Amino acid sequence: MTIDTQTPHDNLLAIEALFRSPAFAVDAADDLAWRTSFAELISRVDKLLTQVEERGQRIDFTKGIGVHGKIQDITSLVHWMHQHLPAVAADRPGQWPQNRLNRYTNEGWGRFANGCSFANEFDGDIAFFIDDQRIYLHSQLHRAVDQAKQVLAI
Repeated sequence: MTIDTQTPHDNLLAIEALFRSPAFAVDAADDLAWRTSFAELISRVDKLLTQVEERGQRIDFTKGIGVHGKIQDITSLVHWMHQHLPAVAADRPGQWPQNRLNRYTNEGWGRFANGCSFANEFDGDIAFFIDDQRIYLHSQLHRAVDQAKQVLAI
């Protein structure tokens, strides 16, 4: 996936449009549309957080993040997800397989068909999973973007 915008401001406008996308509505259909939108969102947020790091700062909150191994904070979680999306897509050429890329809406817990456990701590939020790594749309991605806007003064 290529990101066609160059400036942080243009990238931010695209991120905000994605946040408003029907693919991220709590009651959105479980079809391929949300997977494609999620991949683009992660790519764009990864680029934004990289731009923050290039300015010598880091978005580093850990609330709701399973901090273990290489995942240290929101920035490392977004980087990890961005790096692993191509491998997930390669599982079935041209498709986003449901067994590795999943989502769960509202508060709850259980197991996906691939055997990975899931939990969503936040009612009204959408949790996205690549295998056993989770990221929240509102509680984490929105917050990371808001903090990046402050650092980049946009």
